[in-house]
Amino acid sequence: MPAAQAPLPRSLEPLPEESLPGFLLRLTHRLDLTPHQLARRVMLIPPDDPHTRVSAAHLLMMQSARLHAFADVTRMTSADADALTLRPYADRYPALARALVRPGSIPRPRRLPQPWLLVNHSRYCPACLAGDGSPIQNRHGGPWKRQWRLAVVFACLDHWTFLRSECPRCRLPALSGRSGGPLALLPAANAPRLHPAQCRNWLDGSGKREVCGHRLDGAEPAPAALTPELADLQTVLLDLLDGDEPAEVVSQRFADLQVAISLIQAGWPVAAELAPAATRAILEAHLAPQQQDGHSPGPAAESASSPPAGVWSAPPGDAIATAGLLFAAYHLLAQDSSGPRSALPQLLRNLPTRDDLRWGRTWPMLAHEASPSLRRRIDQVYRHRLSADWIRQGAPTLRASKANTTQKLFAPTHTLTDFGIAPEHIPQSLPSSWLLAATLEDSEQARTSRRRLRRILPVHLVQAISDMNFLEAAAFLGIPTSWTTRGRLRVKPLNPYQDLKDRDLPATRKRPAEHVSGEESIDYRARRMQFSRWSIDDRTWDELCRLHRRGRGPKPTERTRECASAFVWSYVTGSEFTLAPVFQPPMRPDDRTRTDDLPHLTLLRRWESQEQPISSAGLCRALEDHARQLITTVTHTP
Repeated sequence: MPAAQAPLPRSLEPLPEESLPGFLLRLTHRLDLTPHQLARRVMLIPPDDPHTRVSAAHLLMMQSARLHAFADVTRMTSADADALTLRPYADRYPALARALVRPGSIPRPRRLPQPWLLVNHSRYCPACLAGDGSPIQNRHGGPWKRQWRLAVVFACLDHWTFLRSECPRCRLPALSGRSGGPLALLPAANAPRLHPAQCRNWLDGSGKREVCGHRLDGAEPAPAALTPELADLQTVLLDLLDGDEPAEVVSQRFADLQVAISLIQAGWPVAAELAPAATRAILEAHLAPQQQDGHSPGPAAESASSPPAGVWSAPPGDAIATAGLLFAAYHLLAQDSSGPRSALPQLLRNLPTRDDLRWGRTWPMLAHEASPSLRRRIDQVYRHRLSADWIRQGAPTLRASKANTTQKLFAPTHTLTDFGIAPEHIPQSLPSSWLLAATLEDSEQARTSRRRLRRILPVHLVQAISDMNFLEAAAFLGIPTSWTTRGRLRVKPLNPYQDLKDRDLPATRKRPAEHVSGEESIDYRARRMQFSRWSIDDRTWDELCRLHRRGRGPKPTERTRECASAFVWSYVTGSEFTLAPVFQPPMRPDDRTRTDDLPHLTLLRRWESQEQPISSAGLCRALEDHARQLITTVTHTP
């Protein structure tokens, strides 16, 4: 990073939801500079290199040193500068998560096109670009919004209109530059005196470099009117991006939509009736090529780095066609796949084979990013309603692994569905009362020493009330994949002879279900999500130590505090001590690489079995009291 620059004599306040390219366009207009000149001034490119492009990767995120330099020069906070990029959506939007590689805990952009991320162009709303009538927006225009770069955003709800996908004059996507050229943050970066709302695309065929220059903030009508049903869908999608729902759940819901759209495009027109009537004609025009000559749908290639045309996992370039597909996918996912009117079984029967390259990332996304419920639904249809040829090609979930096809215990059993217990009501580590009910052993030693049974029986319980196989059930409970493949206490199906002393496995599963069937259900999965980054804060720890330290025992250390955090977390979430956030990245110290052999675990198991020294008894009681108070703050209900 070159030496710091002095702050600009004048800058601008970022507008709500403004993107980095939009902010730069408004600021260049105010300072009468070209975007390239301003990019050098605000540290986005080296000041001494006049030919360097402003990378489109800055739209995804600005790395720390550049972010702080940019914020200092433009007279804004680092948080405001970061909000100009798409990085804040990384945990909620799968395409953005894939566009950022994370070595350790430090993300950085990667050179990999993501069809659902519009890095090389932007949709837009003419009324937004025209501004809100304030003096500053009258002079320099309104915002180019960052959400317009997410393919799931197809409408402006402030002005009740579909977003436009291209310039009316040059018919190129907005802010896309020269067709087939390399990706840049802004096209025509050296063109002077352009208004932020003017089209910056280069025109071909004139024999000279000429910018289109058409004003995009005009009053050209949209090709179709936004309907209430599509506006409602857009509201749902925007709420997912900015709402309070856990990021993991939101990411899975977006992945589900993308998988469903792949299925719909590949099997068109089987699910055509799910698309709203207002979009059906545009969808037919978009999908017609695959019906006529075998070519598949997909957006036109817009640059050398765009995904290939004709990939089913890619959205259409047109916002209205995208809206129609998202609506059809949303309602496909909402249907009961076992019902007589479900479109999913018929759709799956009419799909091309899985080895067709036009699937793109559809099947990896289903296996690794989509929700377990969608994997189960598709897997169930594959196993029960499709031909053997399809099954031999490989089911699209973990069921294709060798372990899943060779051990009978990996198959679902459905024996506990009448107890009213859902998979999320099963804790990751079996509580002592559940274990006692399962084993019918009442000794303290039996309840506290059966670590393998406490760890594996919950997986079998999830299997018994769902369509999941063993590996899927373990993943649902948050158990690391490494635990299912190696280790002394490897998580693998129980052997009745070795693990249960010849007791019947179905009966062993049934007894704890009967034990809790009349009790209030606890959503342990939601608790794990809510407390995924939790530890005891400084103030609470000082208070616990002050009030509950007894005798002349050793002063609590940092190890004691880590154990206390893991103890409370495990109590609240029903989970393994080893998987507590304080023992996992990014909260785990960098110099600690293993968790299994931590001396912390010895202390935690003594606390759990109440074998702790007398000096720790008061602390343990205080931690249990604190855990019970913490449970009252849980925001997710079953």
